Amino acid sequence: MFKITTNNENPESTTVNLCGRFTREYVPEVENALSPAGTRRRKLALDLAQVTLVDRAAIVFLCAARSKNIAIHNVPVYVRLWMDQEDCKDPFQVD
Repeated sequence: MFKITTNNENPESTTVNLCGRFTREYVPEVENALSPAGTRRRKLALDLAQVTLVDRAAIVFLCAARSKNIAIHNVPVYVRLWMDQEDCKDPFQVD
C-alpha cells in the first residue's frame, strides 16, 4: 500500500509526504503531485519519513528530483546509500 499526502501550510512551499512502499508503479503519481499543475509553490520537498521500501525505479526518480532542486527530507539510511551508489551526487537537505 502507498499513500501520498500534500502539506501546503506554508504559502511558499509544498511538502509531499510519502507513506508505504514506493515502487515503480507509484512514480507517476508522485511526479503528478510534484508537477507545476499540482502546485504553484516555489519550493518543493519530498518527505520519506513513512517510506518502508523503495525499488530501483524510485531511487532513479529520487535522484532526478534532487537534480531539479526538490528537497528530500527524512531519507532512510539505506535509501541514501543506494542513491550514492547510483551516483546521485547532490547533497540532501536535512531538517
